[in-house]
Amino acid sequence: MDQTGIVKQFIEQNRRTTFEDSLEEHTKQIGEFAVGSVAVKDAYGNALEAVGTDNRVEDFTTFSLSNDTLNWYLWLALYNDSWVFKRAIDKPAQDEIRCGITIQGQGDYSRVYARLNSYRSDLIQLLEWGALFGGSIACLMFDNVKDEDYQNSMNIDLVKRSKTMRMYVTDRWYGVAPSQETVKSMGNVDFGKPKYYDVTLADGHTIRFHHDYVLRYEHRFAPPLIKRGMLQGWGYSEGSHIINEITRDEKLKASVQSLIDKSLIEVIKMSGMRGVFMGADQDNENQLRKRLEMVNWGRTFNSLTFLDKDDDYQQNEYSGLTGLADILEKNMWMISAALEMQGVLYGDLTNGMSHDEDALERYDETINNRCENFVRPVYEKLLRLFFKLEGIEGRVEFTFNSLLVKKHDDDHIESIKNFVDLASQLLGDGVINLAQYGKALQLYTTKNIVNFGFDDETIKKLEEKQEEEDEMFDGDLINGENTL
Repeated sequence: MDQTGIVKQFIEQNRRTTFEDSLEEHTKQIGEFAVGSVAVKDAYGNALEAVGTDNRVEDFTTFSLSNDTLNWYLWLALYNDSWVFKRAIDKPAQDEIRCGITIQGQGDYSRVYARLNSYRSDLIQLLEWGALFGGSIACLMFDNVKDEDYQNSMNIDLVKRSKTMRMYVTDRWYGVAPSQETVKSMGNVDFGKPKYYDVTLADGHTIRFHHDYVLRYEHRFAPPLIKRGMLQGWGYSEGSHIINEITRDEKLKASVQSLIDKSLIEVIKMSGMRGVFMGADQDNENQLRKRLEMVNWGRTFNSLTFLDKDDDYQQNEYSGLTGLADILEKNMWMISAALEMQGVLYGDLTNGMSHDEDALERYDETINNRCENFVRPVYEKLLRLFFKLEGIEGRVEFTFNSLLVKKHDDDHIESIKNFVDLASQLLGDGVINLAQYGKALQLYTTKNIVNFGFDDETIKKLEEKQEEEDEMFDGDLINGENTL
């Protein structure tokens, strides 16, 4: 054998030995793994139907740490197919922006309000996608800022000269890559948040945005262990804590529909059916089809059923449909309670939503709480920018308005009437003077504070006045006795 043949033979033997050793080692590792672990099995799971590995029957009795918030496909499917889930996402977001804010201060904020109103649609989208997926961002884009300049901190003098500002809104899953580097300045509203965001726009090109140009919305806060780990700095999806309720609702409605469909079953026995089922009698099948068409024709037009005298007809009715409406109604309230939207998610089921004032009050509190917890950072950052663009000095201070403005105004007017009556009585009794009367009305109407200025000095003056009146009364009494 020549030298080349010897080399080929050596390589082939070495390759075969190496492969066999590797296979033996690999098989050994698999065996060791199988001894102390669960065997791998084929499995099927459907989260929407709650079957297979996603069977949620056990979830109703046990609690475990799931990652449903990261299941963006599930939320897209529910948002597309379930009107209840879509309303649970859209309506709170719309109301959180619709309620508006009141800026605290004595300046002229009309242009700031005008700017806010022009971006209502974008802000609603920011909140909707944030609630759907747990987080979203809105990139502030100006017509005179180049793409490469967005990675630098915002130049206020430059953006002041811009004619147009647009918001590019997207959710945490679509084309957003936050940087690992975070904001270090403790005085910044974005402290601890990513410093940069690589965002792929609708036309396909990617821009790196400095956090100054980004409004970040995080939905439903999570503990730091979950937030920094599993959620990657974002919040919980709105659906993650109501998925069991939504699943129960869909399965319940499907079960009710199935019962209704089966509540009346008609059975028609005709000769020749066996041959039709076996596919052996084509002529008989055609005849049977025509006969059934005539049966349906007679039923449709004349509410009659025509059968041959040798045919047999049976009708089986199911009467156990009572109580289904109550079950559905109770389940509606359970979903509404989970979303804190009682009487609003479906509307009042008895007299109409406009009659359920208590439900509207509770929902108004829910919206206000969500605004304070989740929406305030967005408004605070946006208002700081608008203040700078409009040249307004001072701190940004604001409160969220109520959805029930008219009702609250009526209640406030009624409370002012009662307060005026009380203050007038105190004035008439000499407990307060006109200056205290006016000051008390000012505090109550502007700041809703009850304060009649009863300090130590006022109390002392009242005591002195009381002593003078007592002395005058005693003197009159003595003079009267002497006269007698």
